[in-house]
Amino acid sequence: MKTLMSLFAAAVLFAACNSDDNDGPAPAPNTNEKNELRLNDLRIGQSDRYALFTSLCGEANSFEYTGDTLFVEVIALNDGLGIREGFTEGSVSFSAAEPVSYPVIPKDNYLLLPERDASRLFFFFGNDTLPVGKPHDIALQQGECFIEYQSGDPFIGEEVGIVNPFEIGDLQYFDKKVVSCVPPFMDLDAYLVYDNRQLHMSMTLAAMIGPMSINGYTLIPKE
Repeated sequence: MKTLMSLFAAAVLFAACNSDDNDGPAPAPNTNEKNELRLNDLRIGQSDRYALFTSLCGEANSFEYTGDTLFVEVIALNDGLGIREGFTEGSVSFSAAEPVSYPVIPKDNYLLLPERDASRLFFFFGNDTLPVGKPHDIALQQGECFIEYQSGDPFIGEEVGIVNPFEIGDLQYFDKKVVSCVPPFMDLDAYLVYDNRQLHMSMTLAAMIGPMSINGYTLIPKE
């Protein structure tokens, strides 16, 4: 009888071990509990919100939020991934602007944005490729109005720079990457401020009569 019971226990243990093996590796821990939009790991349903602000170059007290909040979410689009943008209900521009959707194609260390002209965040970016995992090429500095090379010349190239810190109004960004890459036909300067996980700010500077006009979207952190 003892031999029979021993064989039964061994069979149960063997079956249990086999069951664990068939289940495959343990799932990776959830590192995105807030379901933020992750540039380096896009998944359907991720979302973030951005507040629209304005300012005038050289006039610190002119910084203000417009009352517009932009939602950005990852969706399924054309058998792939897409991004949907639109103003939230209650925003000043909610009834004046329809939501838009455009494809996004994740690749190793970069994102392809072939229809970025539809986006309020990426419309000015002259390259369809946004580097994500790539380390920065150069160190930049903040000038009075522009992000600059260390020489003092405006940053307008395709390099990936880093600026630390970058400040505007009540916003402060530390150890963030910056890309510019504005097409020649656009009469403005513009920057994307981000890290490998999130886009933190999109900002444009346009010439006008009087001080240069600044418009931008800043990430609203999730609690």
